[in-house]
Amino acid sequence: MSKVYFGKNIESILEKLDYSKLGEKVAIKVHFGEKGCETYLRPELARSIYNKLKSLGKEPVLVECNVLYKGNRTNSTDHIRVAREHGFGDMTIDILDGENGGDFVEVNGCKLGKGLEKYDSLVVLTHFKGHRMAGFGGAVKNIGMGLGSRAGKLDMHSNIKPVISDKCIGCGICVENCNAGAIIIKDGKAVIDADKCEGCAMCIAVCNSGAAGVPWSGRTSGELQERIAEYASAVLKMFPSAVFINVLANITKECDCHALNQKPIMDDIGILYSDDIVAIDKASLDLVNNRSAGGFSGINSVDKDHQIEIAKERELGSSSYELIEC
Repeated sequence: MSKVYFGKNIESILEKLDYSKLGEKVAIKVHFGEKGCETYLRPELARSIYNKLKSLGKEPVLVECNVLYKGNRTNSTDHIRVAREHGFGDMTIDILDGENGGDFVEVNGCKLGKGLEKYDSLVVLTHFKGHRMAGFGGAVKNIGMGLGSRAGKLDMHSNIKPVISDKCIGCGICVENCNAGAIIIKDGKAVIDADKCEGCAMCIAVCNSGAAGVPWSGRTSGELQERIAEYASAVLKMFPSAVFINVLANITKECDCHALNQKPIMDDIGILYSDDIVAIDKASLDLVNNRSAGGFSGINSVDKDHQIEIAKERELGSSSYELIEC
């Protein structure tokens, strides 16, 4: 039975954290929140962990990968700007998949942000919340989806290639940036040759008219959960002794990628810590369901237990846990 520690503040969690699992160059996986979101992870929590690691002589860095959709975190320059606006600017930040999300390392067929290779250990700091496609966003999703490069995110979300909508103005910027030579301009519009397309999603990153997009319906929620677990497994192959901290505060129906000000759907609960990624997500899910009298389970129609079961089947951890207050 895995141990999951439960505290009301970050100080109690830092007293329990096993620093022997961490090396010298520590990547702290966070989510900075989309511009317009106000319920993202509080920067002071990241700062407490960051400063604690620095006091131990380690080199902590906040890490993230660019998003798949066209938004304010599509490239690393804008991504870091949003992170600074949201209060993370006094800490070192590394966007792992490069300026336009094209830099990746392949692990077990999963395309992860290449910058992960620079680090020897991983702290996964997660704001627990809902997610309309995955059911909920916990530690598994934070590293599975979050540390996938842009091509990796497209791979998880869809089993087909990017598409071009009627918004296309035929500017040709996607043609210039397609290394596979899969895009041509025909009758004043961009056209993607699916046979040539490598699924890098660079067209989405560079399109200024928002015409290149994601075929979101390419996978079912269950398939997406399974792919997220596969990517999480690839991350943990690189960092077998990662530690996990889930923050159960400002819990919202939708994820922090939404550029809108959401209202929390329940009272804050606290902070969890474990070295078992499945146990901490299971404990988090149980706590929010219990504290909301089952209300959290009804925020969307996705089977949230499926994410836990898939992660367990991938041998990422155990769903049996002992909750220890600290």
